[in-house]
Amino acid sequence: MRKGLALSLLFLVFASSAAGQNWFKGTLDDAFIQAKNEGKMVLIDFFSPT
Repeated sequence: MRKGLALSLLFLVFASSAAGQNWFKGTLDDAFIQAKNEGKMVLIDFFSPT
């Protein structure tokens, strides 16, 4: 019972942190330039509403 509760709470913590993402708004080239300056990688997300 405690293990299930602990896993549920852990999942909620990770799920709530995903909502805090700051998505870059700009061109792909600008994203690569900013990522290179900050020493980070670029995540490209393709979204298509249905």
